[in-house]
Amino acid sequence: MIALKPVLQAWLEEAEAAYREKNSKPELFNGSERKRKRTSIAAPEKRSLEAYFSIQPRPSSEKIAAIAEKLDLKKNVVRVWFCNQRQKQKRMKYSAVH
Repeated sequence: MIALKPVLQAWLEEAEAAYREKNSKPELFNGSERKRKRTSIAAPEKRSLEAYFSIQPRPSSEKIAAIAEKLDLKKNVVRVWFCNQRQKQKRMKYSAVH
């Protein structure tokens, strides 16, 4: 135990110095670059998206943009919703078979 004390002491000092150095540097990410909040889609918009999905589960980029504008959602939110629905459908189909 006594033989390890100098090694552990050196390691601890090095770790503390690295910690202080990390905290003294300005943050690399400012507030706007942090992880965005999860989007919650209201029931009426969700029903509309489900109706669009039943007609066309793979809409074009232009159609996604039109849907997003009509529902007042971001294009990326609509795109991700369609991707998630396709994956959900795939899982449901797989679980029904097995």
